[in-house]
Amino acid sequence: MQNTSLLTRPVWAFLLDAVCVLAFAAGGRSSHEEALSLGGVAQTAWPFLVGLGVGWLVLLAAAHRGSRGPRGGSRRGHLSVLPAGVVLVLASWGLGMGLRLLTDQGASGAFPLVALAFLTLTLIGWRLVAAGVSRRAQRRSSAPTP
Repeated sequence: MQNTSLLTRPVWAFLLDAVCVLAFAAGGRSSHEEALSLGGVAQTAWPFLVGLGVGWLVLLAAAHRGSRGPRGGSRRGHLSVLPAGVVLVLASWGLGMGLRLLTDQGASGAFPLVALAFLTLTLIGWRLVAAGVSRRAQRRSSAPTP
């Protein structure tokens, strides 16, 4: 039986990742009493969204390359904590911080650590939850019926 969960499709996983980045930007602006306008959130989020996009391109390229290999690619690799979650955290955070510095948006004080912590908790966190739910569903579907 094929899993038809929305999260098994990369586009939905990407959108959930983008929501995590937008939540980070909105939360940061709110905690510093900055305007929660669409433009303000976009200004804060864009460097991290660019990093996220690059991370996704890396994952998709690796999956495509793997699908031509002897073992084939994973159709659900975008849900994995390792490497997908870690790659996306590092790309989002690393490129996001770099772009902020290049565009004079700043990355001083505890901001880099807070950003890394939030992105790690959310981008990896939802994947851990999805993996747990998937394992539980698989155990239930493979359990013998009385």
